[in-house]
Amino acid sequence: MLSKIPITKTKAKRFLLDAQLLNNQRTPTNEDELESALNIIRILECIQLDPIAAVERNHHLVLQARHPNYHVEILEKLISNRHLFEYVANAACIIPIEDFPKFKVIQDFYIHSIHTSTQSLIPVMEKIMEQMIENEPLPSRAFKSDKIVKGYWDNAKPTTKETTLALNILFDLGKITVAKRNGNEKFFTATENHVPKTYINEFSNININDSKEALVIKYMKAYRIFDFEDQRFGWFKTTAKERIAIREKLLYQGMIIPVDIENVKRQYYILTEDVEKLESSDEQSDCSTVKFLPPLDNLLWRRSRVEDLFDFSYKWEIYFPESKREFGYYAMPILYGDKLIGRIDPKYLRKSDTLQIKLLQVESHTKIDSKLLKELRKALRQFALFHKAKNIVIESTSPKSLKKK
Repeated sequence: MLSKIPITKTKAKRFLLDAQLLNNQRTPTNEDELESALNIIRILECIQLDPIAAVERNHHLVLQARHPNYHVEILEKLISNRHLFEYVANAACIIPIEDFPKFKVIQDFYIHSIHTSTQSLIPVMEKIMEQMIENEPLPSRAFKSDKIVKGYWDNAKPTTKETTLALNILFDLGKITVAKRNGNEKFFTATENHVPKTYINEFSNININDSKEALVIKYMKAYRIFDFEDQRFGWFKTTAKERIAIREKLLYQGMIIPVDIENVKRQYYILTEDVEKLESSDEQSDCSTVKFLPPLDNLLWRRSRVEDLFDFSYKWEIYFPESKREFGYYAMPILYGDKLIGRIDPKYLRKSDTLQIKLLQVESHTKIDSKLLKELRKALRQFALFHKAKNIVIESTSPKSLKKK
Protein backbone atom coordinates (compact mmCIF):
# COMPACT_ATOMS: atom_id res chain seq x y z
CA MET A 1 0.00 0.00 0.00
CA LEU A 2 1.34 3.43 -0.92
CA SER A 3 1.86 5.97 1.86
CA LYS A 4 -0.01 9.27 2.06
CA ILE A 5 0.73 11.87 -0.58
CA PRO A 6 1.17 15.42 0.77
CA ILE A 7 -0.15 18.06 -1.64
CA THR A 8 -0.86 21.76 -1.64
CA LYS A 9 -4.41 23.02 -1.78
CA THR A 10 -3.67 24.64 -5.15
CA LYS A 11 -2.49 21.34 -6.63
CA ALA A 12 -5.61 19.59 -5.30
CA LYS A 13 -7.85 22.24 -6.88
CA ARG A 14 -6.03 22.20 -10.22
CA PHE A 15 -6.21 18.40 -10.38
CA LEU A 16 -9.91 18.42 -9.51
CA LEU A 17 -10.76 21.15 -12.01
CA ASP A 18 -8.85 19.28 -14.72
CA ALA A 19 -10.75 16.09 -13.88
CA GLN A 20 -14.06 17.96 -13.91
CA LEU A 21 -13.24 19.61 -17.26
CA LEU A 22 -13.43 23.12 -15.80
CA ASN A 23 -9.81 24.07 -16.35
CA ASN A 24 -10.27 24.91 -20.02
CA GLN A 25 -11.08 27.87 -22.24
CA ARG A 26 -14.16 26.34 -23.93
CA THR A 27 -12.30 26.62 -27.25
CA PRO A 28 -14.34 25.38 -30.23
CA THR A 29 -12.98 22.17 -31.78
CA ASN A 30 -13.61 20.14 -34.90
CA GLU A 31 -15.02 17.30 -32.81
CA ASP A 32 -18.62 16.34 -33.54
CA GLU A 33 -20.84 18.28 -31.12
CA LEU A 34 -22.80 15.19 -30.07
CA GLU A 35 -19.67 13.11 -29.54
CA SER A 36 -18.05 15.95 -27.60
CA ALA A 37 -21.01 16.27 -25.22
CA LEU A 38 -21.19 12.50 -24.78
CA ASN A 39 -17.48 12.36 -23.94
CA ILE A 40 -17.98 15.08 -21.33
CA ILE A 41 -20.75 13.09 -19.65
CA ARG A 42 -18.63 9.93 -19.76
CA ILE A 43 -15.71 11.71 -18.11
CA LEU A 44 -17.96 13.27 -15.47
CA GLU A 45 -19.70 9.84 -15.12
CA CYS A 46 -23.14 11.49 -14.99
CA ILE A 47 -24.81 14.90 -14.71
CA GLN A 48 -27.62 15.87 -12.38
CA LEU A 49 -31.11 16.68 -13.64
CA ASP A 50 -33.24 19.46 -12.26
CA PRO A 51 -36.48 20.98 -13.58
CA ILE A 52 -35.99 24.53 -12.21
CA ALA A 53 -35.78 27.00 -15.10
CA ALA A 54 -34.87 30.43 -13.74
CA VAL A 55 -32.35 30.29 -16.56
CA GLU A 56 -31.66 27.12 -18.57
CA ARG A 57 -31.92 23.95 -16.50
CA ASN A 58 -29.05 22.57 -14.43
CA HIS A 59 -28.15 19.65 -16.72
CA HIS A 60 -27.79 21.98 -19.69
CA LEU A 61 -25.73 24.51 -17.69
CA VAL A 62 -23.30 21.77 -16.60
CA LEU A 63 -22.57 21.05 -20.26
CA GLN A 64 -22.60 24.72 -21.29
CA ALA A 65 -19.77 25.42 -18.81
CA ARG A 66 -17.62 22.75 -20.48
CA HIS A 67 -18.70 22.58 -24.14
CA PRO A 68 -18.00 25.62 -26.37
CA ASN A 69 -20.76 24.87 -28.89
CA TYR A 70 -23.38 23.39 -26.58
CA HIS A 71 -27.10 23.86 -27.17
CA VAL A 72 -29.99 22.04 -25.50
CA GLU A 73 -30.90 19.94 -28.54
CA ILE A 74 -27.58 18.09 -28.18
CA LEU A 75 -28.60 16.41 -24.93
CA GLU A 76 -32.08 15.67 -26.24
CA LYS A 77 -30.55 13.94 -29.29
CA LEU A 78 -28.16 11.90 -27.16
CA ILE A 79 -31.09 10.61 -25.10
CA SER A 80 -33.32 9.80 -28.07
CA ASN A 81 -30.36 8.15 -29.87
CA ARG A 82 -30.03 5.75 -26.91
CA HIS A 83 -26.60 6.94 -25.78
CA LEU A 84 -27.87 7.95 -22.33
CA PHE A 85 -30.41 6.84 -19.76
CA GLU A 86 -31.91 8.47 -16.68
CA TYR A 87 -31.77 7.00 -13.20
CA VAL A 88 -30.73 7.70 -9.62
CA ALA A 89 -27.02 8.35 -8.98
CA ASN A 90 -26.10 11.48 -7.00
CA ALA A 91 -29.82 12.21 -7.38
CA ALA A 92 -31.84 12.06 -10.61
CA CYS A 93 -29.10 11.94 -13.24
CA ILE A 94 -28.35 11.41 -16.91
CA ILE A 95 -25.91 8.51 -17.28
CA PRO A 96 -24.02 6.87 -20.18
CA ILE A 97 -26.07 3.91 -21.42
CA GLU A 98 -23.17 1.44 -21.05
CA ASP A 99 -23.32 1.93 -17.27
CA PHE A 100 -26.87 0.57 -17.03
CA PRO A 101 -25.85 -2.81 -15.47
CA LYS A 102 -23.95 -1.10 -12.64
CA PHE A 103 -27.19 0.31 -11.23
CA LYS A 104 -28.70 -3.06 -10.36
CA VAL A 105 -27.97 -2.39 -6.67
CA ILE A 106 -30.06 0.81 -6.82
CA GLN A 107 -32.93 -0.97 -8.52
CA ASP A 108 -32.69 -3.74 -5.93
CA PHE A 109 -33.03 -1.13 -3.18
CA TYR A 110 -36.27 0.15 -4.69
CA ILE A 111 -37.63 -3.37 -5.17
CA HIS A 112 -37.24 -3.96 -1.43
CA SER A 113 -38.31 -0.50 -0.25
CA ILE A 114 -41.42 0.38 -2.27
CA HIS A 115 -44.22 0.53 0.28
CA THR A 116 -46.77 -2.30 0.35
CA SER A 117 -49.58 0.28 0.07
CA THR A 118 -48.69 0.58 -3.63
CA GLN A 119 -50.01 -2.94 -4.24
CA SER A 120 -53.34 -1.35 -5.13
CA LEU A 121 -51.61 0.30 -8.10
CA ILE A 122 -50.61 -2.97 -9.75
CA PRO A 123 -53.55 -2.95 -12.23
CA VAL A 124 -52.69 0.66 -13.17
CA MET A 125 -49.01 -0.22 -13.64
CA GLU A 126 -49.88 -3.26 -15.76
CA LYS A 127 -52.05 -1.11 -18.03
CA ILE A 128 -49.27 1.48 -18.37
CA MET A 129 -46.75 -1.23 -19.26
CA GLU A 130 -49.05 -2.55 -21.99
CA GLN A 131 -49.24 0.93 -23.53
CA MET A 132 -45.47 1.42 -23.21
CA ILE A 133 -44.65 -1.78 -25.05
CA GLU A 134 -47.19 -1.21 -27.83
CA ASN A 135 -46.58 2.50 -28.54
CA GLU A 136 -43.90 5.05 -29.26
CA PRO A 137 -42.51 6.84 -26.16
CA LEU A 138 -45.36 8.51 -24.26
CA PRO A 139 -45.48 11.57 -21.98
CA SER A 140 -47.11 11.37 -18.55
CA ARG A 141 -50.08 13.40 -19.86
CA ALA A 142 -50.97 10.42 -22.07
CA PHE A 143 -52.09 8.54 -18.97
CA LYS A 144 -55.41 9.83 -17.68
CA SER A 145 -56.64 9.46 -14.11
CA ASP A 146 -59.06 11.34 -11.89
CA LYS A 147 -58.06 9.42 -8.78
CA ILE A 148 -55.81 11.25 -6.30
CA VAL A 149 -53.49 9.19 -4.10
CA LYS A 150 -50.67 9.92 -1.66
CA GLY A 151 -47.30 9.90 -3.39
CA TYR A 152 -44.23 9.17 -1.28
CA TRP A 153 -43.18 12.80 -1.88
CA ASP A 154 -46.49 14.17 -0.53
CA ASN A 155 -46.75 15.44 3.02
CA ALA A 156 -49.97 14.89 4.98
CA LYS A 157 -52.45 15.53 2.18
CA PRO A 158 -52.64 13.32 -0.96
CA THR A 159 -52.08 15.46 -4.06
CA THR A 160 -50.74 13.00 -6.66
CA LYS A 161 -52.55 11.51 -9.63
CA GLU A 162 -52.74 7.73 -9.49
CA THR A 163 -51.03 7.40 -12.87
CA THR A 164 -48.23 9.79 -11.84
CA LEU A 165 -47.39 7.65 -8.82
CA ALA A 166 -47.57 4.50 -10.94
CA LEU A 167 -45.14 6.00 -13.48
CA ASN A 168 -42.70 6.97 -10.73
CA ILE A 169 -42.79 3.50 -9.19
CA LEU A 170 -42.26 1.84 -12.57
CA PHE A 171 -39.32 4.18 -13.21
CA ASP A 172 -37.74 3.48 -9.79
CA LEU A 173 -38.16 -0.26 -10.37
CA GLY A 174 -36.41 0.04 -13.72
CA LYS A 175 -39.42 -1.14 -15.71
CA ILE A 176 -39.66 2.08 -17.71
CA THR A 177 -37.19 4.79 -18.61
CA VAL A 178 -37.03 8.16 -20.33
CA ALA A 179 -36.57 7.66 -24.07
CA LYS A 180 -36.97 11.27 -25.14
CA ARG A 181 -37.06 14.80 -23.74
CA ASN A 182 -38.72 17.84 -25.21
CA GLY A 183 -37.73 20.70 -22.95
CA ASN A 184 -38.81 19.59 -19.50
CA GLU A 185 -41.36 17.07 -20.78
CA LYS A 186 -40.31 13.44 -20.46
CA PHE A 187 -41.43 10.67 -22.80
CA PHE A 188 -41.39 7.19 -21.29
CA THR A 189 -40.98 3.74 -22.77
CA ALA A 190 -40.38 0.20 -21.54
CA THR A 191 -36.73 -0.09 -20.52
CA GLU A 192 -36.02 -2.88 -23.01
CA ASN A 193 -37.13 -0.53 -25.82
CA HIS A 194 -34.43 2.01 -24.93
CA VAL A 195 -31.52 0.10 -23.40
CA PRO A 196 -29.61 -2.08 -25.91
CA LYS A 197 -30.03 -5.82 -25.40
CA THR A 198 -26.32 -6.24 -24.58
CA TYR A 199 -26.68 -4.09 -21.47
CA ILE A 200 -30.02 -5.67 -20.52
CA ASN A 201 -28.27 -9.07 -20.56
CA GLU A 202 -25.33 -7.73 -18.53
CA PHE A 203 -27.81 -6.32 -16.02
CA SER A 204 -29.52 -9.72 -15.71
CA ASN A 205 -26.22 -11.54 -15.15
CA ILE A 206 -24.47 -9.18 -12.73
CA ASN A 207 -24.90 -9.96 -9.01
CA ILE A 208 -25.58 -7.32 -6.37
CA ASN A 209 -22.07 -7.35 -4.89
CA ASP A 210 -20.44 -6.89 -8.30
CA SER A 211 -22.93 -4.10 -9.02
CA LYS A 212 -21.96 -2.40 -5.74
CA GLU A 213 -18.26 -2.63 -6.52
CA ALA A 214 -18.76 -1.26 -10.03
CA LEU A 215 -20.84 1.62 -8.72
CA VAL A 216 -18.27 2.46 -6.02
CA ILE A 217 -15.61 2.76 -8.74
CA LYS A 218 -17.92 4.93 -10.86
CA TYR A 219 -18.61 7.14 -7.81
CA MET A 220 -14.89 7.59 -7.11
CA LYS A 221 -14.24 8.47 -10.75
CA ALA A 222 -17.02 11.05 -10.60
CA TYR A 223 -15.57 12.72 -7.48
CA ARG A 224 -11.83 12.07 -8.10
CA ILE A 225 -11.01 13.56 -4.67
CA PHE A 226 -13.30 11.92 -2.13
CA ASP A 227 -13.78 11.12 1.55
CA PHE A 228 -15.61 8.29 3.26
CA GLU A 229 -18.03 10.37 5.33
CA ASP A 230 -20.70 10.43 2.61
CA GLN A 231 -23.60 8.24 3.77
CA ARG A 232 -24.34 7.46 0.11
CA PHE A 233 -20.77 6.56 -0.83
CA GLY A 234 -21.21 4.67 -4.08
CA TRP A 235 -24.65 6.31 -4.49
CA PHE A 236 -26.28 3.68 -2.29
CA LYS A 237 -27.04 3.91 1.42
CA THR A 238 -24.17 2.83 3.67
CA THR A 239 -23.42 2.75 7.39
CA ALA A 240 -20.16 4.08 8.84
CA LYS A 241 -19.07 0.48 9.45
CA GLU A 242 -19.78 -0.46 5.82
CA ARG A 243 -17.83 2.54 4.54
CA ILE A 244 -14.82 1.60 6.67
CA ALA A 245 -14.96 -1.90 5.19
CA ILE A 246 -15.16 -0.48 1.65
CA ARG A 247 -12.22 1.85 2.35
CA GLU A 248 -10.04 -0.87 3.86
CA LYS A 249 -10.72 -3.22 0.97
CA LEU A 250 -9.85 -0.53 -1.58
CA LEU A 251 -6.65 0.31 0.30
CA TYR A 252 -5.69 -3.37 0.52
CA GLN A 253 -6.31 -3.79 -3.21
CA GLY A 254 -4.15 -0.75 -3.90
CA MET A 255 -6.97 1.02 -5.75
CA ILE A 256 -6.92 4.20 -3.65
CA ILE A 257 -4.35 6.26 -1.80
CA PRO A 258 -4.80 8.89 0.94
CA VAL A 259 -3.77 12.47 0.25
CA ASP A 260 -2.89 15.03 2.91
CA ILE A 261 -4.01 18.42 1.67
CA GLU A 262 -2.36 21.42 3.30
CA ASN A 263 -4.48 23.08 6.01
CA VAL A 264 -7.31 20.54 5.53
CA LYS A 265 -8.22 18.32 8.48
CA ARG A 266 -10.52 15.97 6.59
CA GLN A 267 -8.87 12.86 5.15
CA TYR A 268 -9.25 12.67 1.39
CA TYR A 269 -8.36 9.94 -1.08
CA ILE A 270 -7.74 9.60 -4.80
CA LEU A 271 -7.65 6.63 -7.16
CA THR A 272 -4.14 5.20 -7.49
CA GLU A 273 -4.52 5.52 -11.26
CA ASP A 274 -4.78 9.30 -10.77
CA VAL A 275 -1.48 9.74 -8.88
CA GLU A 276 0.49 10.69 -12.00
CA LYS A 277 -2.18 13.19 -13.09
CA LEU A 278 -2.22 14.71 -9.61
CA GLU A 279 1.55 15.08 -9.48
CA SER A 280 1.65 16.64 -12.96
CA SER A 281 -1.04 19.22 -12.16
CA ASP A 282 0.45 22.61 -12.92
CA GLU A 283 0.30 24.99 -9.96
CA GLN A 284 1.93 27.81 -11.92
CA SER A 285 -0.20 27.99 -15.07
CA ASP A 286 -2.21 31.15 -15.64
CA CYS A 287 -5.76 29.92 -15.30
CA SER A 288 -8.10 32.91 -15.38
CA THR A 289 -11.32 32.00 -17.20
CA VAL A 290 -14.64 32.92 -15.52
CA LYS A 291 -17.40 30.32 -15.50
CA PHE A 292 -20.81 30.35 -13.86
CA LEU A 293 -21.52 27.01 -12.22
CA PRO A 294 -25.11 25.80 -11.84
CA PRO A 295 -26.25 24.95 -8.29
CA LEU A 296 -26.05 21.19 -8.90
CA ASP A 297 -22.81 21.15 -10.87
CA ASN A 298 -20.66 18.07 -10.30
CA LEU A 299 -17.96 20.21 -8.66
CA LEU A 300 -20.45 21.30 -5.99
CA TRP A 301 -21.94 17.91 -5.10
CA ARG A 302 -19.88 17.60 -1.92
CA ARG A 303 -20.28 20.96 -0.18
CA SER A 304 -17.79 20.05 2.57
CA ARG A 305 -15.15 19.52 -0.14
CA VAL A 306 -15.96 22.91 -1.66
CA GLU A 307 -15.30 24.52 1.73
CA ASP A 308 -12.15 22.48 2.37
CA LEU A 309 -10.50 23.10 -1.00
CA PHE A 310 -11.91 26.44 -2.15
CA ASP A 311 -12.56 28.12 1.23
CA PHE A 312 -16.00 28.93 -0.14
CA SER A 313 -19.34 28.33 1.55
CA TYR A 314 -22.22 27.65 -0.81
CA LYS A 315 -25.87 27.01 -0.08
CA TRP A 316 -28.56 26.75 -2.71
CA GLU A 317 -31.16 29.19 -1.40
CA ILE A 318 -34.00 28.19 -3.71
CA TYR A 319 -35.94 26.54 -0.89
CA PHE A 320 -35.26 29.31 1.63
CA PRO A 321 -38.03 31.82 2.38
CA GLU A 322 -37.29 34.97 0.39
CA SER A 323 -36.62 36.94 3.58
CA LYS A 324 -33.82 34.53 4.51
CA ARG A 325 -32.02 34.51 1.17
CA GLU A 326 -28.64 36.20 1.20
CA PHE A 327 -27.62 35.77 -2.44
CA GLY A 328 -30.81 34.91 -4.30
CA TYR A 329 -33.18 32.27 -5.64
CA TYR A 330 -30.81 30.75 -8.22
CA ALA A 331 -27.43 32.03 -7.03
CA MET A 332 -24.66 30.30 -9.00
CA PRO A 333 -21.02 30.20 -7.86
CA ILE A 334 -18.52 32.12 -9.98
CA LEU A 335 -15.37 30.15 -10.82
CA TYR A 336 -12.38 32.33 -11.71
CA GLY A 337 -9.40 30.20 -12.63
CA ASP A 338 -9.00 27.87 -9.66
CA LYS A 339 -10.95 30.03 -7.21
CA LEU A 340 -14.61 30.42 -6.35
CA ILE A 341 -14.89 34.18 -6.01
CA GLY A 342 -18.58 34.97 -5.66
CA ARG A 343 -22.09 34.34 -6.91
CA ILE A 344 -24.41 35.43 -9.68
CA ASP A 345 -28.21 35.26 -9.39
CA PRO A 346 -29.52 35.19 -12.98
CA LYS A 347 -32.98 35.00 -14.49
CA TYR A 348 -33.86 34.76 -18.16
CA LEU A 349 -36.87 36.93 -19.03
CA ARG A 350 -38.16 35.13 -22.09
CA LYS A 351 -40.71 37.71 -23.19
CA SER A 352 -38.11 40.45 -23.52
CA ASP A 353 -35.11 38.23 -24.40
CA THR A 354 -33.29 39.70 -21.41
CA LEU A 355 -30.74 38.11 -19.11
CA GLN A 356 -31.52 39.71 -15.77
CA ILE A 357 -28.74 39.61 -13.19
CA LYS A 358 -30.44 40.21 -9.88
CA LEU A 359 -27.12 40.11 -8.04
CA LEU A 360 -23.49 39.93 -9.09
CA GLN A 361 -21.49 39.35 -5.92
CA VAL A 362 -17.73 39.12 -5.54
CA GLU A 363 -16.14 38.08 -2.24
CA SER A 364 -14.52 40.93 -0.30
CA HIS A 365 -11.05 39.33 -0.37
CA THR A 366 -11.04 39.09 -4.19
CA LYS A 367 -9.03 41.70 -6.07
CA ILE A 368 -11.26 43.32 -8.69
CA ASP A 369 -8.84 44.34 -11.42
CA SER A 370 -9.13 44.91 -15.17
CA LYS A 371 -8.36 41.25 -15.91
CA LEU A 372 -11.22 39.98 -13.74
CA LEU A 373 -13.62 42.58 -15.13
CA LYS A 374 -12.72 41.53 -18.68
CA GLU A 375 -13.37 37.86 -17.88
CA LEU A 376 -16.65 38.64 -16.11
CA ARG A 377 -17.90 40.60 -19.13
CA LYS A 378 -16.84 37.78 -21.45
CA ALA A 379 -18.61 35.15 -19.32
CA LEU A 380 -21.78 37.27 -19.16
CA ARG A 381 -21.80 37.65 -22.95
CA GLN A 382 -21.34 33.89 -23.43
CA PHE A 383 -24.08 33.13 -20.90
CA ALA A 384 -26.45 35.56 -22.62
CA LEU A 385 -25.59 34.13 -26.05
CA PHE A 386 -26.32 30.60 -24.82
CA HIS A 387 -29.77 31.76 -23.70
CA LYS A 388 -30.27 33.74 -26.93
CA ALA A 389 -30.75 36.85 -24.79
CA LYS A 390 -30.44 40.16 -26.62
CA ASN A 391 -30.01 42.26 -23.48
CA ILE A 392 -28.15 42.00 -20.17
CA VAL A 393 -29.44 43.96 -17.18
CA ILE A 394 -27.47 43.99 -13.93
CA GLU A 395 -29.74 45.09 -11.09
CA SER A 396 -27.42 44.87 -8.10
CA THR A 397 -23.78 44.20 -7.32
CA SER A 398 -21.70 43.54 -4.23
CA PRO A 399 -19.60 45.51 -3.72
CA LYS A 400 -21.81 48.31 -5.05
CA SER A 401 -18.81 49.88 -6.80
CA LEU A 402 -18.66 46.83 -9.10
CA LYS A 403 -21.73 48.04 -10.99
CA LYS A 404 -19.94 51.22 -12.02
CA LYS A 405 -17.05 49.28 -13.52
